[in-house]
Amino acid sequence: MNAAALLNDIFTSKTVTDSLGQSYPLGSNIDMAEGMFLQQLIEKHQPKHCIEIGFAYGISSLYICSALDNIPGATHTILDPVQNTYWKNIGVANLQRANIGYYSLLEEQSEIALPRLLSEGRRFDFAFIDGNHTLDHTLVDFFYLNRMMEPGGIIVIDDAAMPAINKIIRYLLNYPCYRLLDSVETKAFFKRKLFDNMVTAPFRVLSKLLPAGLKHQIFSGEVIKGNRELGLQTSMVALQKIAPDERAWNWYQPF
Repeated sequence: MNAAALLNDIFTSKTVTDSLGQSYPLGSNIDMAEGMFLQQLIEKHQPKHCIEIGFAYGISSLYICSALDNIPGATHTILDPVQNTYWKNIGVANLQRANIGYYSLLEEQSEIALPRLLSEGRRFDFAFIDGNHTLDHTLVDFFYLNRMMEPGGIIVIDDAAMPAINKIIRYLLNYPCYRLLDSVETKAFFKRKLFDNMVTAPFRVLSKLLPAGLKHQIFSGEVIKGNRELGLQTSMVALQKIAPDERAWNWYQPF
């Protein structure tokens, strides 16, 4: 069975199965639109060395590896400290069912594994962050991935609508060596349009009339940036590294 067929079975049945045949409800996974977003990014940009933080049932890995299948010499590194315990090795079982064998799984916390990978001289050109969703963990993950990311490489961050993740992305978008490449909208976006147009739009207009320092003190990041650029409707964001990170030691931009 290939990855596409397996994903179709999983989303149709809404279940996943461990290596012993025991079924469990599908959960804690990216949806099909987000999966295709990852797959199409890889197909378009052809990264060779990928890394993923957060494995769970292996849904995102199946999408990533289905695109990597067509790239000679591609590698995929996965970090998940509880794959064998909490996730019952279902992610591993799904990759085996899809005949994917060129990945390496590190069952370690990312804040421990990433510094070691950096010290080993590892380099990546595609990364997917979907691990611990606190602000500090996500920033630490990005910090080390940025150190290992080649210019032109892409870092995708999931669950961008969560306040902590949304705030981190706003900070990262100030980096002069990164640009917002693309994003995925949540299903809830269309329910928010009326509220956005009638309530937040006047505040966005007002914020543009104020000096940068003053509007930063008065308005939240959502108002400063604008919900349509990057707001609570965004579920997944792709940032592309466009140059080496050469920020000065005292670099800072309000966000």
